[in-house]
Amino acid sequence: METLTLEIPEAQVIRWICQLSPAGKHAALKALVPRLNDFESRVDYGERQIQTICAERGLKWEGMTESERERLVDTLLHEV
Repeated sequence: METLTLEIPEAQVIRWICQLSPAGKHAALKALVPRLNDFESRVDYGERQIQTICAERGLKWEGMTESERERLVDTLLHEV
């Protein structure tokens, strides 16, 4: 079996990746980012934690604006 080498500009490869399904993009990202699963697990954990903190304070994270979220995080950082 012969090997064929194609020279493809990186910009073209990026355009192809952008055309992938969400699952395909995720698979490409996992191939490019070592330990992506660990990162995603930490993000999920952090999201659950902030939602718990919000619930304890009578707030709803999903309903907050970006500036409200920033103020809450700033408040939390200064409480410690």
